[in-house]
Amino acid sequence: MSNASDASASPDVMQLLTLACALLGIAFASILLVIAETELSPYAATFDRLSIATVVFAGWWISQRLVRQRLAQIGTGEDSAPLDTFVLGLILLSGLAFSSSLSIWAWSLTQTSVANSTLLNNMMPIFTTLGAWALFKEHFSQRFLWGIAIAIAGVIIIGVEDLQMTGGLLGDGAALLAAMLSAVNILCVQQLRKRFDAVWIMMWTSLIGSGVLLTIIWLRQEPIFPSTATGWGAVISLAALSQVLGQGLLTYCLKALSASFVSVSMLAIPVLAAVLAVVLFDETLSLLNWLAFAVVLCGIYVSVSAQAQQDTVPLNKAMALQGEKGDF
Repeated sequence: MSNASDASASPDVMQLLTLACALLGIAFASILLVIAETELSPYAATFDRLSIATVVFAGWWISQRLVRQRLAQIGTGEDSAPLDTFVLGLILLSGLAFSSSLSIWAWSLTQTSVANSTLLNNMMPIFTTLGAWALFKEHFSQRFLWGIAIAIAGVIIIGVEDLQMTGGLLGDGAALLAAMLSAVNILCVQQLRKRFDAVWIMMWTSLIGSGVLLTIIWLRQEPIFPSTATGWGAVISLAALSQVLGQGLLTYCLKALSASFVSVSMLAIPVLAAVLAVVLFDETLSLLNWLAFAVVLCGIYVSVSAQAQQDTVPLNKAMALQGEKGDF
């Protein structure tokens, strides 16, 4: 009923733990962004996040190259694949989609309510799954699709209390466009991970994103860097936790996990962010919020278990055929 792609192998415990660490790092973004925005615009804070991360990833990548050279293994790494037109197009599209998604979502917050924007931005798994089906001919079991539906229903419940029918259609449309662009980024990265190292991909996507945001900041004539230690601590933490750890590990996971699987898992980010806000800022959540969180996690569990099941069945069939042939 389902044809799994190379990137959708049955997830093992280490892959799921790595993905969980990535989601936790990304969940810190909303909290750190609030602190950074006391001094900077969302565009400047995001530029600082990406530019600092670019330096970290570049240093990491250079270190990897030096180690390979010393071990006389240069050319054996994933980042040694040829840079043809298709690859260059993918890396450029990924960087533009990622930075544009962040920028457009930040702008949508000025045109519509936070609840509306967050809710629509979390529709990303729908576009990721549709893109994987339309572009890469991936097929999904009914159970996996039901998991997506349940998780998104939970996200809708989270935002329903604060949902506003304000007529801010432009802002709502921008939030939805940001979700589409985020899906484009994940699909591009999944393809790049078939040939390239995660550090190399993140270095270039962060660099391209930095360039886009620097242009926006220049046009808006806004300050680029914070002026206090608190501001610098926020943007450095944003780069380290959300970009290097969070997005970096997420990119790493896309070597073994499908884009659709990862995007569904990302619906846990609002839950993690809300729990972090409770722990760090003593915020209170209603019973409806907690029930919604349970629905989201239930939907993610259904999708995760469906992914594991759909890949185990073909594997068992292959092993049975191998046994019949006597090949061990």
